[in-house]
Amino acid sequence: MQANRLVLSPEHKLLRVPSDAMALLGGVAIILLMLHVVADVAGREFFTYPLEGTLEIVSFYYMVAITFLPLAYVCHHEGHISVELFTKNLSERRNHGLEAGLLFVSLIFSIWFAGQTWDRALESFLEGEMWETADDMISIWPSRFILPLAMLMMSIYLFFRMIDEGKRALKK
Repeated sequence: MQANRLVLSPEHKLLRVPSDAMALLGGVAIILLMLHVVADVAGREFFTYPLEGTLEIVSFYYMVAITFLPLAYVCHHEGHISVELFTKNLSERRNHGLEAGLLFVSLIFSIWFAGQTWDRALESFLEGEMWETADDMISIWPSRFILPLAMLMMSIYLFFRMIDEGKRALKK
């Protein structure tokens, strides 16, 4: 697709606010992860007192937030992998139509994924899911809600982008 074209219509610019906020939270999670790991290593090496549950917090909170929260932001900036080997010679109208179709498939998958992860997050919440660390137990159920939240935001974004691409395909 053309690099200079508008990905989402101006009337949908309010979608960027939660998308950008979630990406910012993902960035904050990276910084917190680095500080947490440095504090753990420093505590272990200099004071022989590592931070309890670092591996679990990194695995269940930081890494999940870093991976999933920025999905809608990445989608807005067309950061997902796209191979144009077979589509580069298509007309602009057909490219928009194909893009709308692919966005529809992505939308169906992301809604399904959001639903499945929401069900799992609710189960985890109701069970009060915890993970055993070397010294204690740590609650991990709150981190289970990151996936459905991120996928829902991406689904909303995909829906409006699909509509916009469909309109562009019909105009040209």
